[in-house]
Amino acid sequence: MSDNPAPWLDLLNSDWHDYLGSGRREDRLDDPLWLDAFLRRWRLDTGRASRDKVVASFRGLRKTLRRLADAFAADRKSERRDWEAVNACLKRSPFIEEAGPARTAVELRRVPLGNPLDAALAAVASSFVETVVRGDSSRIKICGNKDCFWVFYDGSRNRSRRWCEDTCGNLMKVRDFRRRRKKRSRQVGAGGAAGKSRGASHS
Repeated sequence: MSDNPAPWLDLLNSDWHDYLGSGRREDRLDDPLWLDAFLRRWRLDTGRASRDKVVASFRGLRKTLRRLADAFAADRKSERRDWEAVNACLKRSPFIEEAGPARTAVELRRVPLGNPLDAALAAVASSFVETVVRGDSSRIKICGNKDCFWVFYDGSRNRSRRWCEDTCGNLMKVRDFRRRRKKRSRQVGAGGAAGKSRGASHS
């Protein structure tokens, strides 16, 4: 659902809402299968930390990053306290850089020196900072479907995307069409009733 896949986007969207508007909501951090897939996808090692601690830690980071993403999406000034929380997260995970062979070249790898869970959290926080600094914060958006809440990075040339994907876009177009048709029906009905009333007064 994003033109710019990143661990911070996956983390934020783990707070799932039913885009159809049923009001159903799921915290996918509570799903062991989803959490394991998330950690594997982004090569995040949480060491021997208990699952409860992992979930609670990522949930706390998610709240902070969500507030920042919401601020950027609304073109609103972000809160200092949220950046302080991000910086605290980054400071808890010092690292060194090591060069090593990759498949076709040489790559530079970050090797954390501290707690594995802190390193995993810092990696996700760092991915958000890199998006803001190296990308374009104005491209961080929230889906225009008020029931969806999905965060995405708008990679379109003119920054014109409103929906996380076509599914939401098509749904909103159908809803808008039905809303306009219903409004026209009410207007036609009101006009007909007024005409009948005027006719009755002259009979």
